[in-house]
Amino acid sequence: MAQGSTCGAPIKGTALRMVKVDACGVPVTGSSSLVVVSSGFTQVQQSPQYEDGEEFFERTADGAVCVNQKDDPVFKRMQLQAEFCAVDPTMLAYMLSARDIVSGSPSSGYGFAMLEGSPTNRFSLEVWQRIAGSSACDASGNQRYLYHAWPNIGAVKLGDYTIENGVSKFSIAEAETRGASSQWGYGPGTGTKWLPSTAAVDSSGLTHWLWSITTTAPPTAACGGQTLS
Repeated sequence: MAQGSTCGAPIKGTALRMVKVDACGVPVTGSSSLVVVSSGFTQVQQSPQYEDGEEFFERTADGAVCVNQKDDPVFKRMQLQAEFCAVDPTMLAYMLSARDIVSGSPSSGYGFAMLEGSPTNRFSLEVWQRIAGSSACDASGNQRYLYHAWPNIGAVKLGDYTIENGVSKFSIAEAETRGASSQWGYGPGTGTKWLPSTAAVDSSGLTHWLWSITTTAPPTAACGGQTLS
């Protein structure tokens, strides 16, 4: 059955939101939660990871092709990279499973300390891009955005950091997705949603990436962490 589509050309990166999730990928709410919204990133890159299908090829004793079959590839996960030109210590400390360096009352984050060991923290990541060109706005004049969501990310590796006569940027060299918890729903928190309710994560545990065109504006960037309700 034919159906209409809302098409658009995404451009640039407007905002990024990190939300703390637990070991099962469920968004954490209340006093233990953490939300950070940033505009100080220069890129977020994803690379799909596939397991190649097994190939079966056999010839007869006379050299003719007897069997020529190959299984379909299997999508396993997304591998993400990110680069930041403005450092939010609260966000990077959590992403890297590092120790927060805080001071004051109420406490404020000033940095982080990297310790030996495996990264254990998990989070969801959402990124907004503007739609450009003739489809930039809807019929009512509202700006359209392309909304990306990776609901369950971990296994983060810090990238190289260079001190030189130039801009020093922090980077996430590698992070990997897992299947989303159904409790991620159609976005963490009780506030504004960027996915329609029909796009809620199901109970299969197989969802690694969602995206949707929306006219709901991204959240406002702010330094430091907020709580999720």
